[in-house]
This record gives sequence, structure tokens and C-alpha cells, in this order.
Amino acid sequence: MTAGAPGLGAFSDQTAGASLPERREAARDRILATIPTSYSPAVHFLVPGALGMAVLAAAIWFAHDVKPLEWLTIPITLFLGFGLEWRVHKSVLHKKMPLLGILYVRHELHHHVIYTYDDMTMRSSREWRLVLMPAYAIVLVFVGVVPLVAGLWFAITPNVALIHLATSMVFFLSYEWLHLAYHLPPQHPIGRLSLIRTLRELHRRHHDPRLMKRWNFNVTVPVFDWIHRSAWSEKREAEWRAKRARQGKPVD
Repeated sequence: MTAGAPGLGAFSDQTAGASLPERREAARDRILATIPTSYSPAVHFLVPGALGMAVLAAAIWFAHDVKPLEWLTIPITLFLGFGLEWRVHKSVLHKKMPLLGILYVRHELHHHVIYTYDDMTMRSSREWRLVLMPAYAIVLVFVGVVPLVAGLWFAITPNVALIHLATSMVFFLSYEWLHLAYHLPPQHPIGRLSLIRTLRELHRRHHDPRLMKRWNFNVTVPVFDWIHRSAWSEKREAEWRAKRARQGKPVD
């Protein structure tokens, strides 16, 4: 399968007469040129990881005498995380929303232009900036979780609040590290792992511009893709296209 372009708006008018691969390479060069010379891939990777692991360790340290029912907080938090991941990816990163347009540009017009079904691999560590969330995202996640943690602390138990906080950090870091792993060279030791190969293929399908607005929105585990029947397969896509055709709706 050959990936097409996500839209002419992603490319410069200066390359209008060039072939699609040439235009994509020109767009790649232009986007990469916006990365500051001071950018450090190591800092981008390590700082959020260190902050997330510190919060995780603190939450574990302060949890005491956890009861069996309180451990159910882990699967519940993960389930909610998979749902949030699916919804934000579908409704924010692939739709231009008021006040959130920069996320759409960064994701669909940059990330999806550079990395396509046929070319998913980062060519240097500087491209980590185009795959990982901004380093400050871990702080935003923490701040966003704090009100819920406080509510759980007083409404249920401190252990439930702390387990939710710890699991939220694990989920965020898992999202970041898995996404980065999908864009490593397939021959990389991490890229050769069976689990990564399987999940990368699901994400790779999503990077086909023909499929990206409808299929495979979960980046970690495709729980909500299964629930919403947005996990891609040829049969499922054919059924969806037939249904849209019967309804007189566009299928592309």
C-alpha cells in the first residue's frame, strides 16, 4: 500500500510542480529546520521520564496497607486513559478545533506528513521532537490529574487517590515511550520486540493518510478502537464504506 498526501495544505506552494516524494521531502526539510539548534533529544526524553518516575515513586511511597478493592483503581484508571487517548486523538489531533489548532497542525500537518505508512522511521534523534509530546506535557498532565486525585483522596480513600496518580503517570510515560518505539528503525533492538512489532503495525496503519481520520486511534493498547469498531481491517473498512455509500455520505 502506498501512502498518499494528507492534503495540499501540508506542502509549500514552492513544490507544487514536484513529485509527491519530492514534496514530502521538502516539507520534511522545512519542518525539521524549525527545530531549535539548542534542542536536546536526551533532555526531552529524560526530564519528563524523571518527573513522571518521581511522582510515581512518591505515590507508591505514601500508599499504605492497600486493600484488595483499592487495587481496582489500576484497571479503572487505565481504561479511562485508553478512552481519553482515543477521544483526543480522533477529535482534537485530527480536527482543527478552536484554541487547539496548533495541536492539529503539529500532529496532522507535521507528524503525519513526515511519517507515513511507507516511511515510519525517524532518521535522527533530533526528530524525537516531532514524535514526543513537549517536555512540559508531563507537568500539564500532573496538574490536570491533581483535582481528581484530591477528590478521590477525600471522597474514597487516600490509597485510591495515590494509586490513580501513580497509574496516570505510568500511562503517560507508556504512551510516550511506545510511540517513540514505533518510529524507531525496525531493526533497532527495541523495534524487533514482538510486542512493539505488533503495536507498530497498528499505528502504521493509522499513518496511511487514507485511513488516519477513521481508524486506529489508540496508540498504546487498542481497547477503544475495539469498542468503537475503529480497529482497521480490510473487511471492516469495506463494511464501513458500503454503509456510507448507502447513506449517500462521502467515504474519503
